Amino acid sequence: MSRQPSRVPTDDVVSARFFDNSPVIRQVVMRWMARFDDVLDAEKLRDALDTLLNREESHIPETFDSDRPALRFSHVSFDQNLSDHPLASRLPSATDGPSIQEGGDAFRELSTQDRLPSTFEDYIYSDEPPLALHVVTFRDATIVSLNFPHALTDAVGLSALIRNWCRVLAGKEDEVDTLAQDDPLDEIGVSRGEDKAVEEYVLNQHKLAGWRFLRFVLNFVLELIFGPKMQTRLIYLPRESVQTLRQKAMDDLPPNDKANSADSTQKPHKPFISEGDILSAWGTKMVGLGLGKQSKTMVVMNVFELRSRLTSLFDQTAAHVENAFFVLTTFFEPYEAQTLSVGQIALRLRSSLVAQTTEPQIKALVREQRASLQATGRPAVFADPCSILLPFSNWNKARFFDVIDFSPAVVPGWPRRRVQSPVGKPVVFLSFDANPKPNPTHRNVFNILGKDLEGNYWITGMLSPATWAQVEKEMATL
Repeated sequence: MSRQPSRVPTDDVVSARFFDNSPVIRQVVMRWMARFDDVLDAEKLRDALDTLLNREESHIPETFDSDRPALRFSHVSFDQNLSDHPLASRLPSATDGPSIQEGGDAFRELSTQDRLPSTFEDYIYSDEPPLALHVVTFRDATIVSLNFPHALTDAVGLSALIRNWCRVLAGKEDEVDTLAQDDPLDEIGVSRGEDKAVEEYVLNQHKLAGWRFLRFVLNFVLELIFGPKMQTRLIYLPRESVQTLRQKAMDDLPPNDKANSADSTQKPHKPFISEGDILSAWGTKMVGLGLGKQSKTMVVMNVFELRSRLTSLFDQTAAHVENAFFVLTTFFEPYEAQTLSVGQIALRLRSSLVAQTTEPQIKALVREQRASLQATGRPAVFADPCSILLPFSNWNKARFFDVIDFSPAVVPGWPRRRVQSPVGKPVVFLSFDANPKPNPTHRNVFNILGKDLEGNYWITGMLSPATWAQVEKEMATL
């Protein structure tokens, strides 16, 4: 049996934040990969990230050295163009119209040189640093990959880490954000004199417990055994396609009576829905059509981050490198995802967001999740016993395409693959589970990776063949 490495007496042992230690988060190790149409200096990237991690407030060992580095680093250089490499040449790229391309896990070989941890246990039973940087350079491009346990941070926290990495790279170390040490969520749901006159969570009546939870688990297991296998692909939606989809969605919406009642002479206003609402609604409809006739409730689970919503708890001037997100839930009857328009579904999703993400409701949800984890070891699930779950994660708030600027590491004198792309900016990035063994529980998942600098969206889907057929059919109309 594997044993944990001996503790070094001078180490500062830091307890994991409560929600970072959730079993759902602990089971995932992330692999994040970005492609640049520039030749980047791998050593400069390494040195800047190493400097950031070695800042005083980040130390866990008393000192880092070659035996116990703050960062695991590796670099591979190919004396060829990216287009000549058999695997790298297949990396997703912008196309003239919407397209379905290979998912991130197809490019696993490019994300590491050594065997890196792929499970949380790999970190526990080794002395590996939590962050690994792998750089692959070509004559005209660079691939940068990070490997880290999800327990370290979520997408917005990773974005904060990368933003400060870029500041160090640019010689602006004095502008690096302070790293938040305390967990703001510790103020919620613990017996420290917290005000008990609080709101009840709006979906408490849907919380699965007892026989309802057992029935849900049985249905989920049967779906794993007899349901279709999921396929991971990447969806590219150019700006024009997103605009078409948005216009269709807006055309489907009725006028906002409250907004129009004040002045009947003005052009009718439509209710507000965001691009994120529309893309999630489009994905919901694709899954609904792919499922065909069925009798199960569809439960859309949209991830939302807390830093910008709990401003009374989260210091807005600090970098919160942690997991600070929860899920808002929207229910659809079996037929609704097939018969409602994208605009109508988007409006339903927006209504759920408005109702469930007020500060009192977020605090109520935090209390429910804390209580469930403490009592059962698992997060609370709000669904019907016979439900199909549709998890959505939108990383647009992480703004990776805007935040990343590796221009100080660009090697002068080398050709660029695509002159039009801004120097030092990623042209595409991917994310996938570091564990090469597919997770069968990842079903009907959409991960909106983000909106690039030209307004195009990149979306990862883990969907059934029938749903992928619907996506392909629908994209032909955009």
